[in-house]
Amino acid sequence: MITGLHNIMLKNNIINRLVIVLPAFIAASTIIDYSLTMWLSGTTENLIRHELSPLLILAVKNNLTIPYILSTAIFYFSCSYFALKALSSDEKLFYSSSAIIFLISLVHTLGGLSWHFKSEAYSNTLLALSAITIIMAIFLSGWSILHRRNPG
Repeated sequence: MITGLHNIMLKNNIINRLVIVLPAFIAASTIIDYSLTMWLSGTTENLIRHELSPLLILAVKNNLTIPYILSTAIFYFSCSYFALKALSSDEKLFYSSSAIIFLISLVHTLGGLSWHFKSEAYSNTLLALSAITIIMAIFLSGWSILHRRNPG
């Protein structure tokens, strides 16, 4: 009985840590991505010409880059935190959702480095990681709907 209670407490402790760590990681990844983009793009003109994010381009053109980066990081942190907090009671959904947030964070961090590598293979790898993340999210959504209709 004590061992079972200990295991439950240990799982809850891990989940509670992940609820904070993963949103912090995605916020940091966003800041890293946009900071590397600003630094490695060289000039504002080069960034505007080659950047794929229309919101970042708009922020750069209007000298709102720092508020944009900070508000995006806060938004990502908040959404991730509240989503993981809401899913923390369902272990299967929680860990799958955590993997999705981790992949999004990874793509953001690696995305900032794309200005350094400037390789089609590198960009395609990031696109593939993004596609995997989207497929996981769609599959997870479908699975959770089916699971709620047919519990057990």
